[in-house]
Amino acid sequence: MRLIKIPIVILIIFILFSIITPVLLLEGIENILPDDIRENTSDLRKNFTHLLIDISSIFGRYDTCVSLYDHLIIRSPFNAEYYGKKALNLHKLGKLEETLASLDEALEYDPENLEYLLRKARLSKALYRNDESDLTYKKINLITPQTAVEFALSGDAALDQSKYTQALDMYTNSLEQDSTDPLVWEKRGDVIFALLTIPTAGLPADKNLKNQDLYTEGIRSYENAIRLNPERSWEIKLKMNKRSDVFIPQSIAELESRYTHYRYLG
Repeated sequence: MRLIKIPIVILIIFILFSIITPVLLLEGIENILPDDIRENTSDLRKNFTHLLIDISSIFGRYDTCVSLYDHLIIRSPFNAEYYGKKALNLHKLGKLEETLASLDEALEYDPENLEYLLRKARLSKALYRNDESDLTYKKINLITPQTAVEFALSGDAALDQSKYTQALDMYTNSLEQDSTDPLVWEKRGDVIFALLTIPTAGLPADKNLKNQDLYTEGIRSYENAIRLNPERSWEIKLKMNKRSDVFIPQSIAELESRYTHYRYLG
């Protein structure tokens, strides 16, 4: 019985170190391994580090996640993903300046990553660094998206800048590549109804878009979002039923026509 207890105690100690001081555990394991075994087990130890990050995140120990990403960065200093994920955890801790610095490091090794650029643009704006934010949005606008995710991120950036027609185009392109993302369908619906609500939103639109039946497209987008994510049905149906006016335009041209005719009337 006493022999059985020994491995159990060792296992408990190992688990406690994994939760409380995982970086010390990793460094201790690394230091006691012979050079040849250390080299051959690098991938295994990296996977174990990611497991520890997941465990720390579950327990809300975001500071530990940051330390674990620092551990990975020391061993792979050119991996942009590690800096990007470190930035996510720093943001959760409310360390905005450090988050921005980590995003800058991520962008040093992956300068056209739209996710990192969008996060930087938004965070810079939150920190009242408007010039830096504007410059970052300009960089985003110069990048040609390739994947569904990149088109969606470009749509988010366009929406941040109140470029509604550009956002609609980006979300539509994203859904042409992957029509299974309910959030993109919902955002597309939001943009369409912004175009049918804000008189100036559709000014850059060409004639074909201005005369298109966007109302039907907007409802279809919301219906697809509900179909793919029923948990959002209440919130989306509320948007669909919300009306600020008895007049519901079907197109940008119809909205602009009514606005031109009635905006001066009391």
